Amino acid sequence: MAQQKDTSLLDQMTKPYEGKQHTVVALSLSDGKVQFIGSGLSEPKAPKEDLIFEIGSITKVFTGILLGVLVEDGAIDPRAPLSETTPALADVPSWITPERLTSHTSGLPNIYVPIWKALFQQRPEGPYASFTRMDLLSWLRNWRGKDPKGHLRHNYSNLGAGLLGEAMAMQAGKPFTELLTERVLHPLGLKNTSGHLNDAQQARFMQPKNTSGKPVPPWTFDALSGAGYLRSTARDLASFSRSVIRAINAPNTVLDHAIKQTAKPIFGLGRNGRAYPFAQCSGWMSMSPDHSQPRILFANGGTAGSTCALYVCPEKERAIAILSNNGVAANLWASTKLSWSNPTRVAHDLLTTP
Repeated sequence: MAQQKDTSLLDQMTKPYEGKQHTVVALSLSDGKVQFIGSGLSEPKAPKEDLIFEIGSITKVFTGILLGVLVEDGAIDPRAPLSETTPALADVPSWITPERLTSHTSGLPNIYVPIWKALFQQRPEGPYASFTRMDLLSWLRNWRGKDPKGHLRHNYSNLGAGLLGEAMAMQAGKPFTELLTERVLHPLGLKNTSGHLNDAQQARFMQPKNTSGKPVPPWTFDALSGAGYLRSTARDLASFSRSVIRAINAPNTVLDHAIKQTAKPIFGLGRNGRAYPFAQCSGWMSMSPDHSQPRILFANGGTAGSTCALYVCPEKERAIAILSNNGVAANLWASTKLSWSNPTRVAHDLLTTP
């Protein structure tokens, strides 16, 4: 009966992602076992759990883990000015720290141009495709931000997450994508989680589509890769969820301790700054209705043609992920209907109730 209830709730969660021309793959991890379900078109001849999707802003979770690894190494102080990581970032205001970037409290805007301009000047490969390191450094020199002086506000920033990734890359002297693969993705055994697919992986990549089913180009990234460049499979996200659960409950390695650090609330989004019901962690968001109930970690991702979500409850050792090649997040009405379905609360119920 419990399994039937879980399947019913998971089906309920996938509905807003579905479409006649789209593919949805979901996973449920419970009691050490993984169940994969799929719906819609399945064009590549591959198991549904091995189909590759854009995961958008779920990338920020991995960027946060990389920060944690470098903190564990002693290479970065998360609360020191970002300008201290490399001389090239000397123009970054002193109040901006790695921790404020990963918790979206730096005061940086969401994107490097006003949202209205980004909407009217849309590029097929996404708004970050041609924004280079030189563009980023030039933007920072000209930005006139204000020091919050202790009055921090949560302001979601793709620019901030991308800047964090680029700062870590500049300090290490190698591209962010290479650094993330070397220190996080490969050690976790995530063979199909990358922004750069080989021919075999490309054959399993699900063509992004808008909500009408029209193919749209996948998003590409340059200097702001840390904000959303990754693609992944349900199988890899199941494996990653297991690693997160193990690391938080019984950390052993440097990577485990880094993952555990990312799960700690940094900025409470509840009344008077409380960490209930929501809090911003390092890359993750966390949710629990109150102190008496288990906390879940979650992250969402969306591009012009893909929408996804990942939910993990370390205490109950359960996880859910949904991957789709449907641009729900980029469509106002579709994203509103997704929001109305209250997926985070449904996920909390599914992950925490017996």
